[in-house]
Amino acid sequence: MSRRLISFLIALIAIFFAFACLTAIRWPSIMMVLIMFFHPDPSLGLESVNWRELGFVYGAPYFLGSLCFYASAASLARRQGSLLWYGMGCAAVSPSLLMLHFSGPWWMDPSGPQGILAGGAAILLMLGAAVFLLDSERQNGPRIVAAAGENGQQGVHLSREQFEQLVAQRSAAEKLEAAAPVRRRGPVPAAIARQRAQFAADGRRMLARQGRL
Repeated sequence: MSRRLISFLIALIAIFFAFACLTAIRWPSIMMVLIMFFHPDPSLGLESVNWRELGFVYGAPYFLGSLCFYASAASLARRQGSLLWYGMGCAAVSPSLLMLHFSGPWWMDPSGPQGILAGGAAILLMLGAAVFLLDSERQNGPRIVAAAGENGQQGVHLSREQFEQLVAQRSAAEKLEAAAPVRRRGPVPAAIARQRAQFAADGRRMLARQGRL
């Protein structure tokens, strides 16, 4: 399972809820302007409604959910605990489930908004399962093996299976090195020995002529 892919998808969800927050904050103001221009009696019922407060009340959960999802994506990319942030994000955006009324066997003939909302909830559940699996893998498996560097502070993250495989390979290599017999060099042939002695004598004579010996 690709950790970067899951982190990217959670970041997309955070961006979506950020735009939903902006829409929820600005939508009442847009509706107020439309009512003022197109309603025959614009003052009918508008005095008792605080449209800006209504927008902030409904936009605040989406803003909080966007922040939590972004923190979850960043924590997942850095191999830190992200399940708590993801759960907080899902809890923050849960009021969006109350936007529609689900009655009876709605899944037999769902409307467009109901299908979109149910699909979004299913996507959140599947991503939550992926975050849970990656978080449990981080708690059970990852180890840090020091890598040779200039400052000696670099490291490589390995899962439990990779760490055990690396240890097995190292132990097998050590056993092979210990079992390998020590090879001794045989005697040098006489012709090669005479040639080496001649080269050494020529070198000494050349150094003597140059005054270095």
